[in-house]
Amino acid sequence: MGFFSFLNKQSTPEAAKPATDSTNDKMHSFSTPFLNIGGENLGKPFVSPYYTVSGIIQFGANNLYPQILDQMYYTSAIHGSCIDFITNACVGGGYEYGTSLKNGKEQVDIYTFERTTKFKKLVRNITRDFLIHRRICILITKDPKTGKFKSMKRINPSYIRNDMKLEKFIYCNDWSRRTSLIEYPRYTANRKDKESLYIYQAESIGQDVYPLPTYISVLNDAFLDGEIAYFQKSNIQNAIWPSITVRVPKTLDSQEERDAFKDGLISKSGAANAGKIMVLTGNGIDNVPIVESLRMNENDKLFDSTIESIMNKICIAHGINPSIMGIKVTGSLGNAQELQMSYGIFEKNIILPLRNEMTEVFDDILDIAGISNTIIINNFQIIDNTIAEVPSIEQSIGKAVSSAMTKNKKA
Repeated sequence: MGFFSFLNKQSTPEAAKPATDSTNDKMHSFSTPFLNIGGENLGKPFVSPYYTVSGIIQFGANNLYPQILDQMYYTSAIHGSCIDFITNACVGGGYEYGTSLKNGKEQVDIYTFERTTKFKKLVRNITRDFLIHRRICILITKDPKTGKFKSMKRINPSYIRNDMKLEKFIYCNDWSRRTSLIEYPRYTANRKDKESLYIYQAESIGQDVYPLPTYISVLNDAFLDGEIAYFQKSNIQNAIWPSITVRVPKTLDSQEERDAFKDGLISKSGAANAGKIMVLTGNGIDNVPIVESLRMNENDKLFDSTIESIMNKICIAHGINPSIMGIKVTGSLGNAQELQMSYGIFEKNIILPLRNEMTEVFDDILDIAGISNTIIINNFQIIDNTIAEVPSIEQSIGKAVSSAMTKNKKA
């Protein structure tokens, strides 16, 4: 077209490029097989005990809803940050053992257990699993002859499907293809199976088969959070951004004419020529070039009012005031007193109940490994830009009892 090429020099046409594989356009990542999410409502997964394949209940209409939960963690920056923030607030302070280690054997057993299971890393990972899926899955390996514990390994909850009675579990790392299926029984203390699956899941209202996170009501917003950024990227890459168009009533036949016309326009560009007058002449009014300003592409402003609404709804679904995450909120003063109050509400309503549940899981893990001890999750708060350690309830009670006994002895 003359619109694009009349100012350019003629060149030899390039060899035709091979067509792009259309399947790659459907993938939203370079190597991770993320789903190409369609128009369904992400907040209403289809789960029915009558919708089964080989006795396994399907999770979602295409049996890939857990994969969507994983994908949303990466797709939405706000949603992923909320998950990480809650995880860190819950177990970021580390843990202690409820009973002090009395002798060398107990110390060696604990050291061996933590090294073989990578327990410190496991604590953080299964806490994040519970927040995303409201479910924790750990593969337990025993000696089939003696039934003695050998090892354990975290399994991503999105790889697991089960039957109605929660007794049979199927593992598959790619449910879109349903390849390499492995069946595991549910772990119980008296079983001697070589491998079994320990399952801990939250109670979901109206849902007995698969637990549903309470944040699923904002998954459509989390999807938009990621898509808006992708929309802006595509808009920048695919849009045409000239400021003016020049319509020439006749064809510029020679390269010299094209170069002269181009140089004349370029010589009038730049800040030094701002406000100056440019005269275009021609043989009659019909032969004078026409200069028109193009209307700028305003697609980048389409979702300006939506972004803040998305952020607020996602944070509300997680029970977080955005200000305690360091996010500036319009109309909020952000003073220290407000932050302390917001964090206190967040800790009592979200963190403390979560710590109680995770403590149950960690104690179960110690019991499975044959370790007679308990876990106490260290408590800490973010106050005045510093991390202040706060004694746990058990530690506070212990100090109070010790103090009382000391006073009685003195008396």
